Amino acid sequence: MGGEMLDLSGGEPAIGAIAPGHVAAGPLRVTGVRRPRAFRRALQTIHLWVGLILCLPIIAIGLSGSALLVQRYIQIYSVPAATSAGAYQPLSRIVEAAQTAVAPGIKPNQLEMPSASGWPATVQFVVARQPVRTMAVYVDPVSLDVLGQEQVIRRGPVRDWLVTMHEFLMLPGHIGLPLVGWMAVTMTFMGVSGLILWWPRRGGWLAALHVMRGARGVRLQLDLHRVVGFWGLLVFLILSLSGIYLAFPRTVSTGLRMALPSTHVHLDQDFGAVERIWPLSPDQAVATATRLVPNARPVTVQLPLREGPLVVQLETENFWPSIPPITVTFDPSNPDYVAVDDPQKYTVGDRVLNVGYAMHFSFGMGWVWTLLVFLAGLLPLFLAVTGTTVWWMKRRARA
Repeated sequence: MGGEMLDLSGGEPAIGAIAPGHVAAGPLRVTGVRRPRAFRRALQTIHLWVGLILCLPIIAIGLSGSALLVQRYIQIYSVPAATSAGAYQPLSRIVEAAQTAVAPGIKPNQLEMPSASGWPATVQFVVARQPVRTMAVYVDPVSLDVLGQEQVIRRGPVRDWLVTMHEFLMLPGHIGLPLVGWMAVTMTFMGVSGLILWWPRRGGWLAALHVMRGARGVRLQLDLHRVVGFWGLLVFLILSLSGIYLAFPRTVSTGLRMALPSTHVHLDQDFGAVERIWPLSPDQAVATATRLVPNARPVTVQLPLREGPLVVQLETENFWPSIPPITVTFDPSNPDYVAVDDPQKYTVGDRVLNVGYAMHFSFGMGWVWTLLVFLAGLLPLFLAVTGTTVWWMKRRARA
């Protein structure tokens, strides 16, 4: 990012530094004016060279993040549509319908409810242990028709490459993850320093928010750099700061908990009049969970394969996503015990971290935020190209 005073050459003042109709004055002797100019000049130099030196790894992180987002949504929208209209069948019957599509003896381990009208219910089966491989069976929740099935591999070769690039820059984990964390620190610095350099003089706010009409050459590249950088700054900083947390979770969470009140998982067991019995079916589990957590929508039921717990996951119906999801756990060894883990009851520090996680990966934030996150992944490439172009064109002009 840069502003009208940004000089990416490190030499003479940038084009547009002196407003039309004004005469450049001699060297200012006022100490209070010279110090801000010296600071600005030093910040310009640091901003320039940090961007030139580290642009390639930052671009790789941004592009791989956008590609992962696209791949995830391609997978989400590639499931078959459920076209039948009417009331949904009981969950137990949906599981039974899915069971007919797999080999006998293979039990389901998860049921995912339709996210909206026209979407299928998804029943997941574990078909292999080493490595773990699952099969997703799509069932029309109204007609109980099996719409299709696919084996789900946790990471295919393309996704594995993108994840390794985005999280580790193709390096071993103990080296790559801290390095990516420091790249996120660098991106935060570039965003903040760019905002300082962009900050317009009095009366120049309107011109600083758009590309100057008729701009060409260096002027056009500089305007594109500062305007696009400014409008993308908020999302860029959110992703950078949340990236720091993801790379250094213990350090960031400890620091945040020192500044904000926080606590670990809160288990709410004040059930009131809710029956404390082990549910005999997914329908009973969901009914109990929705009574325990009102104003929440069930999304998945984790089914016990042997003697494990039965878990219902829910999400809130308000604007903010439930990250992590609300979980209601039924323990078969103790039918009178039901554990409710509700992130809505976490304290401020934990909720800030959870929202940052959701915003970084665009979980439950809607299509507008998803689009902004995708574009923010392209922002480092755009800013690197425009910034490097301005620097190179001015060097050639001086030569």
